[in-house]
Amino acid sequence: MKFGGNKTNYYSGSGGSESPTDLRSFLGEGTDINGEVKFTEIMRVDAAISGTINSDQGSLLVMERGRVKATIQAGTVEVSGIVEGTITAKNAVRIHPTGRVYGDIYTPTLIIEQGALFDGKCHMLDGKDQKKGMVEPTAGAVAKS
Repeated sequence: MKFGGNKTNYYSGSGGSESPTDLRSFLGEGTDINGEVKFTEIMRVDAAISGTINSDQGSLLVMERGRVKATIQAGTVEVSGIVEGTITAKNAVRIHPTGRVYGDIYTPTLIIEQGALFDGKCHMLDGKDQKKGMVEPTAGAVAKS
């Protein structure tokens, strides 16, 4: 399923050709989800989600109207809205100027843009953690924010 006629590259990180480029899932404003959400490719969230969000390699985009209270595991996570919970990302986490993250982040790359808010601990993962796949939130070195 495509949204619009153009292929839009939503991921701006350095993941190379393995990074998803097509928006495949969209949870719109006015939608409330409690439970487990699994996706592949890219999922855009303008909704409220509580529970868990999982993707092996996909990119999660929490937009300005998105409200997430969840444990998140994904390839890449970009936050422009509000996230409360633990984020584990294989590739990168980017918090945009309107983004608010309350909770711990486990990732090899963390980008916090000016104006963003991050209240938690960042656990920087190295190449060994990435090769094992998704890591448990007890791995990695700790960098306090």
